[in-house]
Amino acid sequence: MSAVLIKSALKSGLCLPIASVSPVRRLSNVIFTKNSVKNSSFIQTYRYYATSKDDKNSNKSILDDDLLSKAGVDTDEQPQANKQQESEEKPKDEFEQTRSRRNNTKSTIDKKKEFYSRMFWFSFLAANLGFVGYMARDYDPIEEPEIYKESDNGMSPSLIFKRLRTRLLGVSDVFSEPAFTDLLPPQPAGPYAQPMTLVLELDDLLVHSAWNYKKGWQTAKRPGLDYFLGYLSQYYEIVIFSRSSMAFAENTVAKLDPYHAFISYSLFKEVCRSKDGKLIKDLSLLNRDLSKVVIIDPDQDCYSMQPENAIPVAKWNGKKDDGLIKLIPFLEYLATSHTKDVRDVLKSFDDKDHIPEEFAIRENKMRQDWQEAQARKKSNDFFSTILGIPPSLRGAKKMPLDQIREQGQRNYLHMYNYLKENGEKLLKEEQEKTKELMADQKLTLGKIVNEGMPTAEDIARAAAEKQAQDAAAAASK
Repeated sequence: MSAVLIKSALKSGLCLPIASVSPVRRLSNVIFTKNSVKNSSFIQTYRYYATSKDDKNSNKSILDDDLLSKAGVDTDEQPQANKQQESEEKPKDEFEQTRSRRNNTKSTIDKKKEFYSRMFWFSFLAANLGFVGYMARDYDPIEEPEIYKESDNGMSPSLIFKRLRTRLLGVSDVFSEPAFTDLLPPQPAGPYAQPMTLVLELDDLLVHSAWNYKKGWQTAKRPGLDYFLGYLSQYYEIVIFSRSSMAFAENTVAKLDPYHAFISYSLFKEVCRSKDGKLIKDLSLLNRDLSKVVIIDPDQDCYSMQPENAIPVAKWNGKKDDGLIKLIPFLEYLATSHTKDVRDVLKSFDDKDHIPEEFAIRENKMRQDWQEAQARKKSNDFFSTILGIPPSLRGAKKMPLDQIREQGQRNYLHMYNYLKENGEKLLKEEQEKTKELMADQKLTLGKIVNEGMPTAEDIARAAAEKQAQDAAAAASK
């Protein structure tokens, strides 16, 4: 019935009372004309309101394509219209808009910036490639005689990398050279000046540092260190030359010698040379005669420039040992035997890694020779008695080396007891003199950087001058 009514209404163009069609929702005053029916929006609207409530498929309209085709409506226009409407309503992709805007609205300035940026990076890359190629070139025997090796020239990747690495490290070494050519002041003259200089490493020789999760960094002092420094300080000018930075090692050195009685000077990593990525302690910069300098260091790279002055030792791992005590007899003999050149004595040892053990063998041989000589002298005591020669002139009762050792032990005990009683007093006096010297000289930051802090000799000299001035002022009154 509804289909017949709709069809007759469409043909006649009259108003269709939708209320008479029970399955269709109420629509009032809907006029069907041939022109209006052809309008796709009207068809869509009508299809929406003409949906049956009772129909299981709620989107199915009673105006099917069959009915509309009989009414003269072109059903193919509706999907095309919907597609056009959806395409108009759908927003464009923002990335597509950005690309189109970037391509279409790029200004001349932006194009120039992009061009110059590309030129800069290409030039930067070309310069780096040229620098690498120049640094990796073959060695020239005339321009680079110190590093020239004919076997290192060639185009193999390993040789190219080796030449590049050597030259790059050489460039960086320029910035790691010591700032001063004389690391120590001139050696003071006088009867109490030590004739020899003993250079000692701090880490893994005198102390050992270790870190754990519970207590953090801990530093252990090697057994016999106090006796080692105190005993040898009467024969040597002791210099601590550490490969650690001054910021970390200075406090440790100060604790080893709180009264400034044994250690003459301390040097640190900042004055080391750097060669091929290794730290080197150049003894020629100490302002001392190398024939009177001995260095003890567990790292062979540190004394690689003067290996003939070195006593090689193993690294101390923090356990109890007597490594320092074993070195004392040889160092004592070296300083008291009026050695002209320590390098000749060190060269005489077959195995420099075991100098204390080999010297002990030599000492026993010297003791045996001395005892044999004393035995021969005793056989002539009868004639010495007849001639009236006193016993004190007939021969020594003790070996000279033993006499020197006993005298050295007495001196050490005297020094130890004196510091124990007067160490704090001497330290306070030194601090007061330092303050007075700084006040008199008006030390500034620039002066400290250029000339350094005043040494113990400067303080003593300034104190003597001030004392002389005070005495002269008192005499004039």
